[in-house]
Amino acid sequence: MGSSKPTLNTTGAPKQKWVHHLPAAAARLVRELALFIYPPTCAGCGQPLHSERSEPLCSDCLRTLEFIAEPYCPVCGIPYAKEMPNPHLCGDCLSGIHHFDRARSTGFYRGSLREVLHRFKYGGRTSLARPLAHMLIAPGKHLARLHKIDCIMPVPLHPKRLRQRGFNQASLLAQRLRSALNISIDYASLQRSRWTEPQTGLTRRQRATNVRGAFRLKTPEKVRGKGILLLDDVFTTGETVNQCVRVLKRDGGAREVVVLTVARTVAG
Repeated sequence: MGSSKPTLNTTGAPKQKWVHHLPAAAARLVRELALFIYPPTCAGCGQPLHSERSEPLCSDCLRTLEFIAEPYCPVCGIPYAKEMPNPHLCGDCLSGIHHFDRARSTGFYRGSLREVLHRFKYGGRTSLARPLAHMLIAPGKHLARLHKIDCIMPVPLHPKRLRQRGFNQASLLAQRLRSALNISIDYASLQRSRWTEPQTGLTRRQRATNVRGAFRLKTPEKVRGKGILLLDDVFTTGETVNQCVRVLKRDGGAREVVVLTVARTVAG
């Protein structure tokens, strides 16, 4: 007979469905034993958490999170130095590099947030989707106030990558963001039709070449005239989302596309 497989909560502690059917005292004993065998660890530094807390980070890592706040480019959201005067378009947006209508990211892709995203994306800690999606609610609502968004669309993975990883991190974030924004999700219209090598370590030009022609629309009619929130985990140069936006607008006739990511790489 097969046994039920433990899943992890946001702290890393195992959670069994059958625990809820035990008497309260027995269930508490099982949970305490599980925490002893599988102590929860911080998703940032990996150190044991001293208590079963709802946050996935220890207090030290929580203090090091760096969130993006104004001033930033009103279109792509790249942050400026605090002493910068009134918001203005950055060089990329002035030169028309980006095809999206607006983009926002929650924090800087470094330090604790980078470690959390790595454990989520490459370490299989899918339970981190909930706290990461919670970080997206405020910027997501901000984008929804500025634009008429009809659906959330996670950036798709190639089927081979999906089999390797076992999940699409953007889809997991979308599932948890949907109820907060009360916006439906379109998983099927946009597809990744060509295998691409990982973008890590590539220059902007190399990234653009790597993802060129990698996306296609399965159902263009579902996109026509729609306002789309394109969702991903990290914004680096924007080449991946740019290719998605080009397909959504050129081939699907999307009315507008805005981009939302958990983190953003900023040079310097």
